[in-house]
Amino acid sequence: LEMALRDRRTVQSKIRDAFNVFDRECKGVCDVREVGTIIRSLSVNPSEKQLQKWLHEIEEEEPTGFIRYEKFESLMTRVLGEELQQHLRDTEEKIIAAFKVLDVDKKGYLEPEEFKRIMSQHGEKFSQEELDEMIATAVDVETGHIYYEDYAELLAGD
Repeated sequence: LEMALRDRRTVQSKIRDAFNVFDRECKGVCDVREVGTIIRSLSVNPSEKQLQKWLHEIEEEEPTGFIRYEKFESLMTRVLGEELQQHLRDTEEKIIAAFKVLDVDKKGYLEPEEFKRIMSQHGEKFSQEELDEMIATAVDVETGHIYYEDYAELLAGD
C-alpha cells in the first residue's frame, strides 16, 4: 500500500510538473490548445480522435479555452493508470520492425519522399507541417537518407 501511494504521488508530481510548464500565469489553468503537447510530454501518444474525446471530458460545460488543472490531473491519473498500455510509445525494436517492412530492398534506410508518401497515405494522417518536422528530424544531413534504426532510437526515447 505504501509503495502504491508513493507511485501515485510520483505520477501526480509528473502530471503537475508537465502542466505547470504551460500554466504561465500560475492560475491552475492552461490553454486547451496545449493539452495535447502536455499529454505527449508524459509519453502518452493518443490519436487525434482520442485526444478530442479527452478534451471534451475535461472542458468546462461552457468552454472557456482553458483547462483546469484538477480536471487534467484526474484525466491523466486515470489514463496513466488504466489506459497506459495502449498509448505507450512503441519500443525501438517494434519501430525498427515496422520500418523494415517498408524497406523492401533491405537498404537500412528510406528516402525522404518515400517516407513522406507512406506517412501521408497510411494510418493516422499527418499535416504537411508535421511531415516536414518529422523529415527534418529523421534525415541524415550528409546522405539525405532516413536511417530508420537511428530514427527509431529517437522515437522510442523518453
